[in-house]
Amino acid sequence: MSLSKLSYKTNTARAILGNAGLFKYPQHVIWEYVTNEIQYRDKKVKPLIYVTLDNKKIIIQGNGEGMDEKGLANFFILHGQNQDRLKGKHGRGKHGTGKSAAFAIANNFRIRTIKNKKLYELEITKKDLKKYEAQTGDIPLEKCVKINGKKINSDNGTTIEISEINVKLNKKEIIEELEKKLFYWKEAEVWVNEHKCKYDEPQIKDKIIINSHKTHPELGNIDLTIKVSAEPLEKEKNGIAILTSGVLQETTLCGAENKEMANYIFGEIDCPILDEDDQDVAATTIARDMKLNPENKRVKAIYSFIGPNVEIVRKKLVLENEKLKESENQKKLQKHAEKMQEKINKHFEKWKNKVVMKFNRPSDGKLGIAEDQNSNINNLNGSLSVGDEIEALTDLAFNFAKDLKNKGQNLESKNKNKNSLKEKENENKKAKKVNGSGNNKSSGGTKFKVEYQNNGDQNPRAKFDSENNIVFINLEHPQVLKLINDVGKNNDYTKDPMFRKISDEIAFTEYAFGLANLLYQKKYYAENTDEYLREARSIINELSNIY
Repeated sequence: MSLSKLSYKTNTARAILGNAGLFKYPQHVIWEYVTNEIQYRDKKVKPLIYVTLDNKKIIIQGNGEGMDEKGLANFFILHGQNQDRLKGKHGRGKHGTGKSAAFAIANNFRIRTIKNKKLYELEITKKDLKKYEAQTGDIPLEKCVKINGKKINSDNGTTIEISEINVKLNKKEIIEELEKKLFYWKEAEVWVNEHKCKYDEPQIKDKIIINSHKTHPELGNIDLTIKVSAEPLEKEKNGIAILTSGVLQETTLCGAENKEMANYIFGEIDCPILDEDDQDVAATTIARDMKLNPENKRVKAIYSFIGPNVEIVRKKLVLENEKLKESENQKKLQKHAEKMQEKINKHFEKWKNKVVMKFNRPSDGKLGIAEDQNSNINNLNGSLSVGDEIEALTDLAFNFAKDLKNKGQNLESKNKNKNSLKEKENENKKAKKVNGSGNNKSSGGTKFKVEYQNNGDQNPRAKFDSENNIVFINLEHPQVLKLINDVGKNNDYTKDPMFRKISDEIAFTEYAFGLANLLYQKKYYAENTDEYLREARSIINELSNIY
């Protein structure tokens, strides 16, 4: 063979299936098709998208501009240039890998699209693609066409149906992902089953705006907005959102993650220049991991702009918090908080022993987990977070099921050797995070804390931080604030029996529902929601009896 005829070749089927692996979670796959309907729409049309989830399939139906023969031809070009980008319109779809997204989580992909009163429908399966794994070149789609230009009296729009799903769908995580990203597409209306997606921005305690022109002119004349939340933030809301012309690329704290008071910081910065194609190393990558390329010069610049400014705000918050803790009232409040957390920690020691699990298969055939009240199987101790302890216990249950099916081995004997090293590693890893120094002098296990904080009058009366095992009681909640005012701020409300009683009730209830939520996340009771409510009530009752 002459080298004059040497060329790049592509195995298209393998490329499609390989690119599908870039979409790591179902929510990333769903967002890919949702955002297509938002971005590619007719003028003056408000985006309206319905996402339907069940155990067998996902349907994403939107009122975008739809596709005709030419549009579909462009859609199925792998790594092709986005046509809107060629026209100078910024947005997503830079790398042309979205058409493979469905195969990350399923075997079947169906697209039904209407453009100018004409209907087109194709169905492609993973089986169809695998037929071409051994050859290079194009993959013909003629046999996949179900409807070709049928006249129909319907508006433009596209419906994506993903079926034969091979992963577990978490509705809560999907909604959270969509809501976070929809914050930057405020005109869009998106439903997931019966839930209308809406991103509720945290109550802002402070806002700082810093312009890049003086310190980082290479980024252009852009503003970094740093906001301080009135209460600790969940992971999905924590961090500075980096956007390019309104498109979310990454959320980061540039090294401040897990530092004290960093979980109160959020904000955004829009840097259109990151999206320019004039760089040797691109700012964005083909991976759909919501991360920018740290090797890009402009990405490095924006990190160096965000990081120090976030750190200034964070250190200020730390100083303010330390000053608050030194106040006389706060010291008195903390004494009562310590009494509440002592009761909670005593309860948790009994509770986690109760939650050692055994395998149970309900009559509906679904996998379920049930309580074993007096089980001696692998009682876990050590400095682990709540989530990790429950996850470990859940793993034991599923390993048990696997053993029964494949080898018939005993859970206790197998997992003792298998998990001992992992448990020790987890204990060492989590000890410092949960207990500070890592020297846990108590009888063992997770240490809960209760803290009083001024978390804003628009936020709930309490918040359970499951990452750090802290129950926060909000002194600015109307119910709590009324109790304080009734006693009189000049009087010592910290000793008031009613204030203390309500504090106990708030802390115990928040802790109870926090644990019930963790069980729900691990599907401890399969799909029986009533069991989680019963568990929460049981925890509250037990703690009330202690009181």
